[in-house]
Amino acid sequence: MPHKDKSTASSANTALGTAARQVLLLAFDGVEVLDVAGPASVFAKAAEFVPGSYRIVTVSPSGGTVRTNSILALADTVALTQWQGPIDTLIVAGGDEAALRDAILAQGVGAWVAAQAPQVRRVASVCTGAFALAGAGLLDGRQSTTHWNACELLQTLCPQTRVLQDRIFVRDGAVWTSAGVTTGMDLALALVEEDLGRAVAVRIARNLALLSLRGENQPQLSPLLLAQADASKRLRELLAWVQGHLEEDLSVEALAARASMSPRNFARAFAAQTGLTPARFVTQARCDQAAALLRQTDWPMEKIAARSGFASVDTLQRALRQRFGSTAQSYRAGGLV
Repeated sequence: MPHKDKSTASSANTALGTAARQVLLLAFDGVEVLDVAGPASVFAKAAEFVPGSYRIVTVSPSGGTVRTNSILALADTVALTQWQGPIDTLIVAGGDEAALRDAILAQGVGAWVAAQAPQVRRVASVCTGAFALAGAGLLDGRQSTTHWNACELLQTLCPQTRVLQDRIFVRDGAVWTSAGVTTGMDLALALVEEDLGRAVAVRIARNLALLSLRGENQPQLSPLLLAQADASKRLRELLAWVQGHLEEDLSVEALAARASMSPRNFARAFAAQTGLTPARFVTQARCDQAAALLRQTDWPMEKIAARSGFASVDTLQRALRQRFGSTAQSYRAGGLV
């Protein structure tokens, strides 16, 4: 059943008749291709849906073709020294550690970002691109994040920042940082939402077949993926089934019957293979579903609770507070407490 977008199309029309916002994606040899391609796809769709809203350019230390850390290459990038004109949004991609270090120090990316930042409305990073922002001094006194595997290193090398290890992206003033790889799309959608409204961001997410429009305080690692990591094939299939049947009876007895096991053996096997009790996994899945509906619809709380499998709004509120530290109302407003 279709639902109504929370924002109206009129919010996007503010971009029409005005100068396009210039978005620069900063790449370098050894860059993670998805750190560039993900945000580029989001902003390209925004420019398609709202003509005149954005212009996207890829820049690099030397210009020309950039070799990524995969078999793909980025052609026709503009050299940093050749860039002229205003920048609305600057997004620095991440990549291989040695390549990133060389780009920041030897190729002058850190110094260039530091010089440009005072004139840029928003500076952002994807994944380990946060180290370039740290090298430019932009994370001092701010909260930040990066790929979960690099959070401790960022905190060590940049003690002036407070690294939040379990967030998909963090906004602190005009500086935005995001976690690993695909969260660059979540970051870009949040930037578009800020400019053009939630309706446009949701439309882009649907067009790109994303599962949801995620708020910034959702965890980096998917609970489903973590639970499936050491699970048997039978249990992996059950976990995936649960995601699409959250309104049904998901008690231990019901799940055990579906797995053709006794409730006692099922509960023991589930905890041993996933590290969670069945009830805890189901609650997490229902919270994630509710969070997506809060961000993407203007449905009343009663409908969201029901569609997510919660018995009442009070039960939903308690679960969201425990999982995200946020009420439903504040999550809907932007995912913040």
